[in-house]
Amino acid sequence: MAAYCMVLATGDYVRSFILTFAALILISSCGQRWQEKSYEVYWINGTKSLGYSLGDGAFIGRIDYPKYIASNESYLSVYACDENVCAFYYIDKIADHKYADHDEFVYGPFSKLEFFSIKTKLGLPDVRIE
Repeated sequence: MAAYCMVLATGDYVRSFILTFAALILISSCGQRWQEKSYEVYWINGTKSLGYSLGDGAFIGRIDYPKYIASNESYLSVYACDENVCAFYYIDKIADHKYADHDEFVYGPFSKLEFFSIKTKLGLPDVRIE
C-alpha cells in the first residue's frame, strides 16, 4: 500500500511538473516582444504592431503585423504579413522621431526583389523571411 501511494505521489509530482513546464513555455512564447531604444512591438485589440515608443506604454504605430525585424544603426528592416499578403518595409531610424506622422519615415510595401535591390543600395539590415 505504501509503495502504491509513493507511485501516485511521484506520478502527481511529475504530472504537475510537466504541466507547469508546458505552461511556462506557452506563456514565454506568447509574450515574446521585440524592442530596442525607440521601437517596440506591441498588441492592441489583438493586432500586433511595430511602433515608435513614447514611453509609459504609448506608441505611434509604424507597421502592422510585423513578423521579422532586423536593425542596424540607421534602419529597421521589417517583413510583415497580414492575413493575405506579406511584404517588406524599412524605417529610417535617423530621420524618424516622436512627432513624425505614422508613415512619414516608413517605406514600403516592397516585393522581395524590390526590397533586396534597395537593401543593397542603402545598406539595410538583413531580415529573415519564410
